[in-house]
Amino acid sequence: MRHLTAMVSVLVLAVVGLGQQLTHRMTNQDVIDMVSLGLSDDVVIDKIHATDATDFDTSVVGLKTLKLGKVSDAVIRVMINPHGNNAMPGTPASASPNVGKLVLPEEAGVYTMLNGKPTFLEPEVVNWQTGGVAKSHATLFIVKGDVNGKVLKPTSPTQVKIPLEFLIKTVEGTSATEYQLLRLHQKGDRREFRSVTGGVLHQSGGAQRDEVSFQTEKIGDRLWRVRLGILQVGEYGFLAPGVLSASISASGKIYTFSVLAEDRETTKGTLSQDEGKTDPRTGPDGIVSTQVFSNATIGASTDENPKVRHDGITLDHITAGGPAEQAGIIAGDVILAVDDHYLFTAEELDAEIKHHKPGTQVAVRYRRYSTIYDTSLVVGSGR
Repeated sequence: MRHLTAMVSVLVLAVVGLGQQLTHRMTNQDVIDMVSLGLSDDVVIDKIHATDATDFDTSVVGLKTLKLGKVSDAVIRVMINPHGNNAMPGTPASASPNVGKLVLPEEAGVYTMLNGKPTFLEPEVVNWQTGGVAKSHATLFIVKGDVNGKVLKPTSPTQVKIPLEFLIKTVEGTSATEYQLLRLHQKGDRREFRSVTGGVLHQSGGAQRDEVSFQTEKIGDRLWRVRLGILQVGEYGFLAPGVLSASISASGKIYTFSVLAEDRETTKGTLSQDEGKTDPRTGPDGIVSTQVFSNATIGASTDENPKVRHDGITLDHITAGGPAEQAGIIAGDVILAVDDHYLFTAEELDAEIKHHKPGTQVAVRYRRYSTIYDTSLVVGSGR
C-alpha cells in the first residue's frame, strides 16, 4: 500500500512539473520577436492581454533591451502593468465613456453612428483592373502598370454629413490600422480609385495616392472608433485588408459612404440650360457648384484623343508665360490630378479646369519620367 501511495505521489509531481514546463510565460524576447515580424502595437498589446502568465523584465537594463529591439513606448507601458489600466496620463481611464451604453457590434465590418447607434455599412463590390501594360512594355518596365479599383454606381447608398463617427470591428488577428480610407473619384456611372502606381524612382504601394489618413481609438475587443471632423464633400470608402488583387476577374469589398455639404439636398438638383452638362465640384467653402468657366485655362494642351483613356494626360504644348510654365511644368509632363481629382482623358482635364474660376489656385499632380511631383498654379483666362 505504501508503494502504491508513493507511486501516485511521484506521478502527481511529474504531471505538475510537466504542466509547469508546458506553461509558457511571455518574456521580453517574445515581444521583441513579435515586433520584428512587423506586427502592429495593437496586435502585440492584444497578445499580452490575452496571455495569463508573463515574465517581463522592466528594469532599466530590460527597458534598454526593449528599446534596442524597437519596441514602442505604448507596448512597454502595457508590459509594465500587463493587466492593469494603461490609459495615457491626463486622459480618462476609459477610452470611451459612452461605450458601456452602446450595443456593441459583434459582426466584423464597418459601422456608422446614426442617432447614437451603430449602423452596419453594407459593403460594395470592388472590381480590380490592371492598366498601363502597353506603357510598361514600351518603357522596358521603368513605368509600372497601375491597378484601378472600380465600384459600380456613381454614389454610395449611405449619405452622411460631418462630423462623422465610425466603428470598425475587425476579424481575429487584424487591426483597424490595416483598413484604408480612400477617396473615390466619380467617373460617370461608377467610382474609381488608383491602387498601385509609380515606377523605379517613385512608387506608391497599396492605395496611397487616394488614401486619407485617420486615427483609431480602441474601445473594445477587436473594436475601434474612428472620428472624422474634417473631410471634403465627395465619395469615400473603407477598404478591408487583404482584398487587393491584380486579376480583372477578382473582386473585394469596400464600405462606402458619401459626404454631403451641410446645405446640400440628398437629391440632385436640375441645371439651367445655359450651364449645359456638368459635373458637381466642391468650392473652398464646401458648397457644391456646377458653374462652368469656358475661358479657364492652365496654358497647356495635348494632342491625345480627348476621349481615349491613358495613365494621365501627356502635355504636348505649353503656353509661354502661362500658368503651367510658371508652375514649372514642361512639355512631356503627364498631368495625373487636379485638386485631388484623378484624370484619365484630355476631356476630363479640360472639364476639370473649366470648373475653376480664373484667378483660382489649384493643386496639380504630374509625372515627369518616373518621378511624381505636386505643385500649384493659378488658373488663367483664355481668349
